[in-house]
Amino acid sequence: MADDVYKFLKDFPFCEDTIQQFKNYPLRRSSYVCYAIANKFASNVNTNIILRVCPQILEYLYDLNIMSKNNIYREAGCRFIHYWLYYYLKKHNYSKYTVQIYEIIMLYYASTMNRTTFCTDYVNKLTDEQLEYLNYIYNFYKCIKNISKYNISENYTKYCGALKNIIEENQTPVLKEVCDTTQPQKSTLEESNIQEIACSCRSNIVATILATIIVMLIMLFFLLFFFKYTPYGPLLSRRIKRIRKMLDKNTNPRNISQRTEVPINILNSGIYDMLYN
Repeated sequence: MADDVYKFLKDFPFCEDTIQQFKNYPLRRSSYVCYAIANKFASNVNTNIILRVCPQILEYLYDLNIMSKNNIYREAGCRFIHYWLYYYLKKHNYSKYTVQIYEIIMLYYASTMNRTTFCTDYVNKLTDEQLEYLNYIYNFYKCIKNISKYNISENYTKYCGALKNIIEENQTPVLKEVCDTTQPQKSTLEESNIQEIACSCRSNIVATILATIIVMLIMLFFLLFFFKYTPYGPLLSRRIKRIRKMLDKNTNPRNISQRTEVPINILNSGIYDMLYN
């Protein structure tokens, strides 16, 4: 399965800075390993090219693996070295030997440093097609981020300028068009929601009124039927009339004054008898 190298793109500038620190690094510490690797490819690859790139890669791997501050860049660093070696060899028309040279360097380094799995897990995971796409994307990334310290040729400057112009010309109209098409949809949606709420309110009010009217009609029909077509109707009617008469009698002002007048007369008479007898 192809490796997802693109997710490490943001760490590539750090890796590039690191490997550039060891450019033209002397062969002293790695001469034995680098000459052994160069001899393996002497019939296919120019020896001077391998002797130039080999110590730079080995010092980069040592820094990446030993320096604790760089631990978080190990996965990205192993992938970057494959990418970097591919394009270094491609400039000299030796890119087809990238995987073989990468694998030999990693095996020599792992055996020397007693780290048998360091970066060797990534051998053959990146195809040439992926590396080409990665180069395009990484160049885009560096242009957008204004990272050009190691490639400041006139052609690269023009390339970045053209890329930025394309982005600027196409980004704003697309965003404006999206916003313009979104606004009417939003307004239409809001109007539709308001209409739905209004219709819902009107329908609820009408339903409540109709339900009240129907209940009242049912009650009136029931009372009419009860009073007119059942034997209990006349009895209940007479009972209601008696209750009304009693209520009228109790609430009549004349009746109230007469009831209170008798006790008062009796009370006055009793007091008079007690005083004069």
